[in-house]
Amino acid sequence: MRRRISAIGSVLLATSVLIAGCGNSTNKENTAAPSAAATSSNSATASDSGEKITLRLTIWGSSPMTIGKNDAVIKKFEELHPNINIESENYSSDVYNDKLGVMAASSNLPDIIRIDYSAIQNYATKDLLLPLEPFVADKTINLDGIDPANTDSGKINGVLYGLNIGNNAPVMFYNPKLLEQSGIAAPTPDYSWEQYEKDMETLKGKGLIGDTHMGMEIFTVWLRQQGSKLYSEDGVKLGYEDDKLFSDYFDMQLRWQEKGIISPLGTELEIKGLEDGPYAKGQSGFGAGLGFWSNQADVFVKSLGGPIGYAMYPGSGDGKGMYIKPSFFHSIAKNSKHPKEAAQFIEFYTNSLEAARELNGYFGMPYKQEVIAGMQDILTDTQKSIIAYMDTVRQHSSKIDNPEPTGHTEIKKLFKNVSDEIFFEKISPADGAKKFRDLANTVLAKSS
Repeated sequence: MRRRISAIGSVLLATSVLIAGCGNSTNKENTAAPSAAATSSNSATASDSGEKITLRLTIWGSSPMTIGKNDAVIKKFEELHPNINIESENYSSDVYNDKLGVMAASSNLPDIIRIDYSAIQNYATKDLLLPLEPFVADKTINLDGIDPANTDSGKINGVLYGLNIGNNAPVMFYNPKLLEQSGIAAPTPDYSWEQYEKDMETLKGKGLIGDTHMGMEIFTVWLRQQGSKLYSEDGVKLGYEDDKLFSDYFDMQLRWQEKGIISPLGTELEIKGLEDGPYAKGQSGFGAGLGFWSNQADVFVKSLGGPIGYAMYPGSGDGKGMYIKPSFFHSIAKNSKHPKEAAQFIEFYTNSLEAARELNGYFGMPYKQEVIAGMQDILTDTQKSIIAYMDTVRQHSSKIDNPEPTGHTEIKKLFKNVSDEIFFEKISPADGAKKFRDLANTVLAKSS
């Protein structure tokens, strides 16, 4: 019988401290994938003989919907593999990473780990995860016909350590009704920053708001459009050298602010959630500035009471800026005694139509074309529009940047503070660029 373990309490030890003491190497040479035989031989007997085994799986999120969706997939898998029992351990989001850290420190990680993009590099380089290539090679995990853009984000130093369960992408939502009423054409993949500004001016002329001020999420795409990155490859400093990239980003917004084509700062400071901003209230033609994601579409369809539009950020037509983000990965712990069966579960969860129909896009949109085709009868119009948008992004994107370094949370706060100083005209964009660089590099150096 399946057993679920839940935890909602706090864990005192921090993940970063615990994981730092785990594993035996961070060398690139030690991340090379072993042969398929070496990796899966210890589980061949159990898989082939029908021996009863139990696999542990950790998930985050304690909502009834999250638990129910996950359990439904587990039940389907166990029906197909009666010799395999999945023991699901779910923890609330605020303690999940700390709990994994405790398990890592005691060499007691679950067989199958649900892991976020921001954490997978840390686990892989600490030698806590098994490479998945052997299971791809023997078709236990079947990636035939799948665009590598959907799976490469799970690679660390060229080795696949996690399989993405579903896709997400940054998005500039727009209001089709307001744009049509204002005589504005819907954005296409080659939509430019210049046209975006002109369209916001047109919206102002109709008594509407263009958009909001833009934050760090879009700054990351802006840098990618210029061939740069927010962080260096090793995460010990900022990844761009020219501070003009920073100052240009804010000079542009100060110009919009002076023209009155974006929402006032005071209005934005009162925003409490997704349903509370100008776009959600039907006051603005575009919804990009706050940094939205494609999986948030349902919120805006509901708040606006009708169809919404999806577009990539301006300037993304050449494919450098946009990227696909995994909703989360499934990885196999190196300490697993049954990696072959764990790989079978990951394959089922990711690539089977049965699992996809149970999940119905809850954890991100599937990317295997046969699976999408087999879900058409249960997909909502919104889900179909998200899938269409994801196809557009896939055609105009490049590989996602490396996972954020340890100091990312502090960097986000720093960026917001400097942004406010610039927007309230307490400092110039040029001075803000220098201030952000000096403080950010100090944070990154200390946290590396």
